[in-house]
Amino acid sequence: MTRITYIQHISEFEKFINKFNNSVILCDQNSYKHCISLIKLNKTQRIITIKSGEKNKNFKTLEFIIKQLSNFEANRNTVLINVGGGVICDIGGLAAGLYKRGIAFVNIPTTLIAMADASHGGKTGINLNNLKNYAGIFSLPSETLIFATFLKTLQQKHIKSGFAEMLKHGIIADKNYFLQLLNTKIKNDTILIDENFGDFIIKSIEIKNCITANDFTEQNLRKTLNFGHTIGHALETYFIKKNKTHGECVATGIICESYISLKRGLLNNNDFKTIENAITTFFKPLKIESEQIEEISKLTLKDKKNKSKEINCILIKNIGEALFDVEVTEDEIKESIEYYKKSGDS
Repeated sequence: MTRITYIQHISEFEKFINKFNNSVILCDQNSYKHCISLIKLNKTQRIITIKSGEKNKNFKTLEFIIKQLSNFEANRNTVLINVGGGVICDIGGLAAGLYKRGIAFVNIPTTLIAMADASHGGKTGINLNNLKNYAGIFSLPSETLIFATFLKTLQQKHIKSGFAEMLKHGIIADKNYFLQLLNTKIKNDTILIDENFGDFIIKSIEIKNCITANDFTEQNLRKTLNFGHTIGHALETYFIKKNKTHGECVATGIICESYISLKRGLLNNNDFKTIENAITTFFKPLKIESEQIEEISKLTLKDKKNKSKEINCILIKNIGEALFDVEVTEDEIKESIEYYKKSGDS
């Protein structure tokens, strides 16, 4: 099990990082500037810095990290400290799992999506030809440190990216939590984070850890955490050069996959409209052209959850209850995206 620690002050962050006698910090340009540079490190501390962004979550960067660990003469007692968002936690965990067949690592997530979702559960990975998380392993960090003050350094699009995953947690597992999230204030297209927001982060962590503790290698129930991601990942791959965030693509996927649930007769119209209204309240419509729908739907055929040539999707029975391993057709995928496009255009 991973120990999770919540801290309130920058001095605790500095103390945590410097408690390791044999460690290497992995960060990207953003987390170095906004987080690492704020503290005084031990003179023996070593740092690996990579370029920021999803496009750098690849084999080339993974090889660079492992070579740097070797150059630093890291050994099996070395701890890799991942300081950053979901990309850093994903690729850092994978590098730690591969280097010398495995060294310990800790996660210090600095984005909302990493705090509430990506840094928990033990999934690590990199993208292959822009296909999401095609290479990876399951490997748990020994510790995860949550310092919500880092959220103040984020652009609003990254706050929203994490909020999409939090909404997903409520939709698949806890209706009351989902409804509480809907009370989050938004002004001028900006999500306002108040003193109670930390409780939401804790609740999302609890939901994810409860699910993954019972299905670590994603054989059944853990698959529900992929709700919104079958179509969401296809959109993220398709729009990779337009820098669409993971969260806005997943938010779109949530509406589309809820729509399929509705058309299948699984989800009632009231719950569907509640989900749809939640997404449209917090997210601007993702602009999709009619001629793009065919190629986007084709990308769902490459989703790693699929079996054989069937598209495996997560559908919703009720808000708070999800179904996994549901086979859907490419035509259903297209219809759901067409619905999303029309509703966004209106």
